[in-house]
Amino acid sequence: MSNAKPVKLAWFTPTSQNDYLSALGVGIEAAAKARNATVTTFDAGFDEQKQYAQIQDAIATGKFDAFLVTPVDASGVVPAIAEAAEAGIKVVCGGGYPCGDDFASKISNAEGVVAQTAIPEASLGKSTGQLIVEACEGKDPCEVAQLPGAMIPAEEALFDGVKQVLSSHPEIEIVARVEAGYLAAPAQAATQDILQSNPDLDVVAASSDAMAAGIELAVKAAGVEDQVKIIGLAGGQRGLAKVRSGTWFGTVMMYPFDEGMYLVDQAVRAVRSQRFRAGINPAEELAWPMVFTKENSAEFGDYSGQWAG
Repeated sequence: MSNAKPVKLAWFTPTSQNDYLSALGVGIEAAAKARNATVTTFDAGFDEQKQYAQIQDAIATGKFDAFLVTPVDASGVVPAIAEAAEAGIKVVCGGGYPCGDDFASKISNAEGVVAQTAIPEASLGKSTGQLIVEACEGKDPCEVAQLPGAMIPAEEALFDGVKQVLSSHPEIEIVARVEAGYLAAPAQAATQDILQSNPDLDVVAASSDAMAAGIELAVKAAGVEDQVKIIGLAGGQRGLAKVRSGTWFGTVMMYPFDEGMYLVDQAVRAVRSQRFRAGINPAEELAWPMVFTKENSAEFGDYSGQWAG
C-alpha cells in the first residue's frame, strides 16, 4: 500500500513528558512510516479539558482521516470522540487507558470508537494478584499493601482484579492502600508510613514500576529487604533489571511500543476500508507470560523492555 494516498493521523496524548507515552509515540511513528501515514501530535499536559478542546479543534480543521486517542479522562473524552465520528473521522483508542468506562474488555464501549489497543485494567489487576499470591507463598498470614497512582476508575478496576484473585486466599490481607502519584518520591513516603503502622508487612504492590522504585528506597531505608517483597507494573527496563537481580519480586508486563504500532495499524486499516480488529490486547499477542519474575525470566530470553520505566 506504499502507493496509496497517505493517511493523516492525529495523536492526542496526555503528555509528552512520560517515558511510557514516549515509547508509545516511537511505536506510532514507526508504524506510520511503514504504513504511509503522517502523525500530528497534540500534547494535553495532563489537562482533560485541554485534550477535549484539542479534539474539537482538530475536527474543525478537516485535515485528519483518523484520530488516535490516549485519553487523560477515559470517560470525559467520550463526547468529543462521538463528535469526531459524526464528522467521518475514524477513532482508535488506547496506549494506557481505554476510552469509555469498560476497564475489563479490550474493546471500547465508547460511542464512535472503531477500534482499541489496550491491556484492560482488570487484567492488569489479576496479574498483580497472581504475583501477590506467589510472593505470599508459605506465609500465613501475609500482609500486603497496594499503592495505586491515583484513586480513579481505572485504578479501582485494577484493584477489583487484584481482589478477585485474592478472594480465594484468606491468608492474604490487604492492610493498607495509599495513593502515590505514579512517582517514586510519594511512593517512598507512603511506604515509610505503611511500614511504621505495619511492621510485619510482607508485600508491597504498586501500579507502576516508577512507584516500585520508591518502595525499594523505603524498604532499604527500613532495613527490611529480606522481609518485604516488591511488585511493580509495566515491565520497563528498570523493572525487568530489578527483578532479574532479585531486588524486586516481579512486575506485570506492558508493551508501549507494540501498542503504538497496533494503534496506527488499526487506524490505517479502518481508513482504507481494510479488515481490522475491534480490540487488541498487546500482551495476548505474545507467547510470554503476563508477569515477569526471576523464576520465569528465562522464558523472555534477553528481552529488556520497551521503555525506560
